[in-house]
Amino acid sequence: MSHELSTVGQRHFMDRDVFGEDEEDDYPRIGPPEEWDTEVPQPTGDPARDRFNKSLLAWSTYQNLELAQKRLLIAMDRLVDGAMWSAPYQISASGASDGDGTRRRPELLDLVEQHETEPWQDLLSFPLTLPLPSLPENTADRRTFRDALYLSMEDFRGKWPILKNLVVPIKVTMLVVPPQQGKDLDNLALDVLPAVHEVLRPHIEPRRFTPRLLAEGDPAATQTRREHDQALKRLKSLNVQSVTAYQVVELKRRPEHPPQGLLRLTLGLGDGYDHHTQSLWKRTDRRLWRRLHGL
Repeated sequence: MSHELSTVGQRHFMDRDVFGEDEEDDYPRIGPPEEWDTEVPQPTGDPARDRFNKSLLAWSTYQNLELAQKRLLIAMDRLVDGAMWSAPYQISASGASDGDGTRRRPELLDLVEQHETEPWQDLLSFPLTLPLPSLPENTADRRTFRDALYLSMEDFRGKWPILKNLVVPIKVTMLVVPPQQGKDLDNLALDVLPAVHEVLRPHIEPRRFTPRLLAEGDPAATQTRREHDQALKRLKSLNVQSVTAYQVVELKRRPEHPPQGLLRLTLGLGDGYDHHTQSLWKRTDRRLWRRLHGL
């Protein structure tokens, strides 16, 4: 598992809408839904044909759930991606410092920063951004924090049936506004990820559970089943109930933020990307570099 965790912004959001395409759209292309999910075949009287139709219906239903989840997760990736590259100065410690540690920036950057808050505010309040409990202030509060994490994720899972049974790999992004007294975020993933794994139950290779279409007795079905069993045996040695990647984005505090800070979680698609897109940090660096050099 890898750890990656406004005129500027307005132009970006004019170039594409949340669920549309942008000027550097290298996200996976998702095909149309399968018609068999809605057009249920009638019994034919032929047992073999009816068994095949039943398997085809199960397969297409599974495929359509997979397509719907991919579209949803890619849309969330776009939101995080858009906020990171169009409003980078809202990310903590993204400004320059003198040798003595004093932060010094041109006045123009301060002006830009005033118009950068909207993308992050939109993301933090978006319905599919999962609100998590405030960060614990001390070690004694950590147990209560962990219990509250599980309750928050169970509540989220109940509100979004489309994500109740994940059939695609996922990555997660943690968005953090630290409390007023500051917070060491080193242990954040150690608390959040176990709750994600136990409640949302992501799988690193859910495609292994796609319903089969081949008829019983078909030699190809026997070979497919053998390969499937071998793959499952291999997976037993791995931590299969896991996200494929996680990222932590610490945002700077603003006057409107509560004293206890904020913690939000977004889900993203965990495969199908090149390495630049899978890591939103690398992706943001690349986009800003291209924009800076007019490419």
